[in-house]
Amino acid sequence: MTPAQFEKHIEPRWKKLEKLLTDAEKSVQSHEMDELPSTFRQVCHDLSVAQHRMSPQSLTQQLNSLAIRGYRMLERRSAGGWESFMRLFFVEFPQAVRADWKLFWWCTALFYLPAVLLAAITPAYPEWSMAMLGTNGMAQIESMYGEASKPSDYVRESFGSGFAAFCFYIMNNVSIDFRTFAGGIMGGVGALFVLMYNSLHLGAVFGYVHYSGNPLTLYSWVIAHGAPELTGCVISAMAGMRVGWSVLRPGRLERRAALVLAGRKAMPLLIGAAVLTSLAAVLEGFWSPMDYPLPIKFGVGTLCWIAVAAFLMFSGRRQKDAA
Repeated sequence: MTPAQFEKHIEPRWKKLEKLLTDAEKSVQSHEMDELPSTFRQVCHDLSVAQHRMSPQSLTQQLNSLAIRGYRMLERRSAGGWESFMRLFFVEFPQAVRADWKLFWWCTALFYLPAVLLAAITPAYPEWSMAMLGTNGMAQIESMYGEASKPSDYVRESFGSGFAAFCFYIMNNVSIDFRTFAGGIMGGVGALFVLMYNSLHLGAVFGYVHYSGNPLTLYSWVIAHGAPELTGCVISAMAGMRVGWSVLRPGRLERRAALVLAGRKAMPLLIGAAVLTSLAAVLEGFWSPMDYPLPIKFGVGTLCWIAVAAFLMFSGRRQKDAA
């Protein structure tokens, strides 16, 4: 085999590796990405053969460069621990949200619009929120947000410490995210149900506080931790809807294969949503009960909303967003 024939013979392999590495470096998700390790091994073998046959230097240099890129990429992809987690949260998660920006705003509308509507009509028709909350819910709200009540007193009486409150909130918040995601397997109906239920419950709380409590106390309590918590709830619904869509419209793939692929693509969304709601639990357990003046509470809360929005909009943009 002449050098020209050899180069022509191996060209499809190193072209394929070059494309796979380019997609991986840009965080482009593809079903061909599973072929990266085997293609890398083939090109390494071709490099060894090319060096043994003393092929032209331009060919060996190109193959050697691809081999180095492939090794670095595989090492990065196989890296575990904090490095892998940090990349997932700070790069893959916001990229996945931006890639599905239409679904994000659709889920956002489904979450906030019913809540705002129910909160707006409650002062005129309080029975709607009362039915949603029940007697225990109304008593809890009055003990936290009544005219002479402080949420911090309720937290101390109910949990004893900020750490105990944090433990409760993190279990409650993250479990909601996972229930929302798991509901997506039923064609997305379950995810929509959990999302809508939480929306109506939120609207009932706000509406009832406006009807019989102190709204300023409520807003100063929720404004900081509400940013990551509510955003995480919306994004977990996105993950569930992705899975649900694969069940309804598997395309050319078998339904099982489409479900597995959608689950992999939705995993950064779910993990990112869980991290956001965990951060919300930290704020709700330790910051929200603090009795700071209202300007400070509202100022910090506003910064939290700006930080979450900026994170989703700009984090991970050094690498091209996934298509």
